[in-house]
Amino acid sequence: MKLLAALKSPFLQMGKIDKPLLALFLAINVLVLINSILHNPEIGYDGKSHLIYMRVLPYRLPTVEETREFFSPPLPYFLPSLLDKACLNLKEIRDVSVKIDDCLRSTGKFAQFINFILSLGVTFLFTKIAGVLRPDNRFWKFSSLALLGVMTVYYKTFAQVRGEPYVVFLTVLAIYYLSKMVHDRGQVTLTSGIGLGIILGLLSLSRQWGFMLMPAIFGLMGLVWIFDQKHRWQFVTSLSISFVVAFLVCGWFYLHLYFEHGSLLTFNRSPQAFSFSNQPPSFYRQSGLSNLMLFKSPTRPTFENQFFPILYSDVWGDYWGYFVYIQDRSSLSFNRSSLGVMEKKGNREIINPFLGRVNAVSIFPSLIFLAGILTSAASNHKLLGQDQEEKNRSLFYMFLLMFVIVSFMLYLYFLISYTMTDQDSTIKATYMLHVLIIFPLLGAEFLERVRQRKQIFYYGCMVALGLVLVHNLPAMITRYRMF
Repeated sequence: MKLLAALKSPFLQMGKIDKPLLALFLAINVLVLINSILHNPEIGYDGKSHLIYMRVLPYRLPTVEETREFFSPPLPYFLPSLLDKACLNLKEIRDVSVKIDDCLRSTGKFAQFINFILSLGVTFLFTKIAGVLRPDNRFWKFSSLALLGVMTVYYKTFAQVRGEPYVVFLTVLAIYYLSKMVHDRGQVTLTSGIGLGIILGLLSLSRQWGFMLMPAIFGLMGLVWIFDQKHRWQFVTSLSISFVVAFLVCGWFYLHLYFEHGSLLTFNRSPQAFSFSNQPPSFYRQSGLSNLMLFKSPTRPTFENQFFPILYSDVWGDYWGYFVYIQDRSSLSFNRSSLGVMEKKGNREIINPFLGRVNAVSIFPSLIFLAGILTSAASNHKLLGQDQEEKNRSLFYMFLLMFVIVSFMLYLYFLISYTMTDQDSTIKATYMLHVLIIFPLLGAEFLERVRQRKQIFYYGCMVALGLVLVHNLPAMITRYRMF
């Protein structure tokens, strides 16, 4: 009963279930479930390599020769690997060579179902974060989920077999944990630090992108040290303990990378010495707006290694062609049997106009995200105010902004150091989804400020977001169907 009460509590308003909020929560996750059922597990960024990783586990880590994902941490592959071994034993298959077979396809489908469970966790934690930042405020909860629900990249990422869904879930869990620590600094203990450390350790065992949260936590420690002399020692000590615990949880894997491959952050290609000249001027300058190609042809290979138009098109649409844009399959190696009549020529001519309109109507939620960033940045003066609740909220938003800014700086450093061709570029919104999901939280704060000043404008924004969702819905359901 206590568990049921805990699960219901974020959806209660004056003792009754908030039906619109619950309906939105369910709608987002039903879409994720539909994609988990329909999407072919072989289709994804390095899809085969992630499946093969599951074949090698759980007895050992993969080698360079077995999969190009050898450098990835093992947590996302562990549970599916157990199912793979059970399937092989059930069928009495003794040849466990690294190949895609029926057992591994079933394993991939199981991994996609785990992604659905993780999505339930992400959306539930959104409502819990809202309860910390704006207690008893149903509008903030609804706004944050609505802004998350219009992001196509969320559904595309959770449909794929890879580590990013784990990174997203554990990042949101860490942010929720930190939100409680910030708002109740007097109750922070060493136990709090141990709990956060376990989360951070598991985050680092999911994908190296998880490390992006660490600098922002250091920044949060600095802010608390400056603005809260009463609790700064216990807060900073607790967070310091969390880093020690995180290393104890994940350090073994990175030491393995160091001793086996010579670097703690080994990748499947060698980096160049950092220089902005590693990338051409078009990487930094092109926006896709001058010729309106952002709204005419937002699919590969239109933008040829141009950072902004590729990332924008991949957040709202499917620039690379692993979800709704079906490429010309003739040069690609994965199973094409489920693509029907489109498998030879693809659907670029059909899908391009639609994805162009998706990019156009998605300007509206993008502007809300931008307004959320500016609103949160402008609230930093409240750190010096007398209202403790406002101070806590501003402190937490400063932490979120640091996370966003530092993460994109690190991502750009990665893109500039590891230059690639347009065919294997790492400009993919999926890789940054754990950072992009901060935008709905910041956008919800902006919408709350709008609501407090003029409710009619807030409701207008909600209606507009609903129209964006209805228009973009076909981009949120996979066309790479297994069945």
